[in-house]
Amino acid sequence: MSTKNGSVGILVANRNQRKFVLKQYLQSKTMHLKLFCFTPSSINWRRKRIIGLHRSNGRWVVGYFPFPQVIYNRCYDTDPQLIERLGAAIGVNKCFNHINQFSKQEIYTNLSKWLSDYLPATAPFDKENAVQLLKTHKDLYLKPCYGHQGKGVVRVEMQASGEIHISRHYFSPEIIFQDTQQFQESIQAILGSTPYIMQEGIPIQQVDDRIFDIRALVQKSENGLWSVTNLVSRIASKGSFNTSIYDKACLSQEILNRLYPPYKANRIIRSIYDVSLRSAEIMDENPDYHLGEFSVDFALGNDEHTWIIELNGKPQKTLYDGIRKQSVVYMRPMQYAQYLCTH
Repeated sequence: MSTKNGSVGILVANRNQRKFVLKQYLQSKTMHLKLFCFTPSSINWRRKRIIGLHRSNGRWVVGYFPFPQVIYNRCYDTDPQLIERLGAAIGVNKCFNHINQFSKQEIYTNLSKWLSDYLPATAPFDKENAVQLLKTHKDLYLKPCYGHQGKGVVRVEMQASGEIHISRHYFSPEIIFQDTQQFQESIQAILGSTPYIMQEGIPIQQVDDRIFDIRALVQKSENGLWSVTNLVSRIASKGSFNTSIYDKACLSQEILNRLYPPYKANRIIRSIYDVSLRSAEIMDENPDYHLGEFSVDFALGNDEHTWIIELNGKPQKTLYDGIRKQSVVYMRPMQYAQYLCTH
C-alpha cells in the first residue's frame, strides 16, 4: 500500500485535547499521512465513521472520517474493550501504545529476568515485609501499582532511633511513628485499598542539592526499530524527592558534564542507552503490548550506577517543549505510524 493515502488517527481523552495534541504532530508529521484527532465518544460503530478534527487549507475542520489505517493512542488508561473493537476494525497490530498504563509489579517481574542489576528491590506491599525491608534498606518508596507522576507515592524512612518517618513529595516528614508497631497499625489506612508496591530507596546523586532523574525516551523509527531519541533530566524542586515537581528540565548531558569528567559522563550515557534498548526488547517479547514509544526513568546512584525507577507508556511530551531541537519526539511516532501503514 502506498504511503500517499496513509491515514492515521490520534486517540485522545476528550475534545478539548484534540487541537493541542494534533498541532504538535502536524509540525513534524510525515508528509504523506492524512492525520486527524478523535476521542472514544466520537466513534460511530454502526456506520464505521469517526468524527475527528483535522487541518485543511490552513483551517481547523471537524469532519467525518472512515476508520484510519493506524491509530496512535494518546489516551491514558484506555478501555480494553474499546481497543479490542478498534483492533477488530483496523487490525490488531495497527493500534500502538494501546496499553499505556503499566503495572509497576508486572514491569518489574518482566525486566528482572534480564536486568536485575539495574532494578531496586521491589515487591507487592505487605506491612510485615515492609518492616523487614525497612530494617534492611532504611528507606522505602511505596507506590501505587498503576500510579503516575508521583501521585500517591509515600516515602518511608527508618531513623537510627527506631522512629519511622512518612512523607509525600518532600523529604520532610508528615507523620512520625515511634516504632514499627505503630507503623504497621496505621500504614494500611494511609495507603487505602489501592494496590501498592514497595521499592528499595536508592541513595541518589544530586545536583545543586536537588534530586534529578534521567528520562530515556525510546521510540520506534520509520523502519520499525527501537532507538533512544534523547535523555532529558528533571531537577526536582528544593526538598522534593518527586521529580514530577521540578524547577527545570534540560538535556541530561548538561548535568552529567557538571558532575563528572567526560569519560565518566559518556560511560553513564552508554549504559543508559544499552539498558533502555534492552528494556524495549523485553517489552516487545510480551504479545499483550504493542508499543511505538515509552520512557525509562533512571536514578543515578552515588556510586554512578544507573537504576531503573519506572517505565512510562504515555511519555509526557510537554517536558521537551522548552528544550531546543527536540521536535523529533513528535516526528518519530508519525514515522512509525507510516511504517505500520505499509506493513
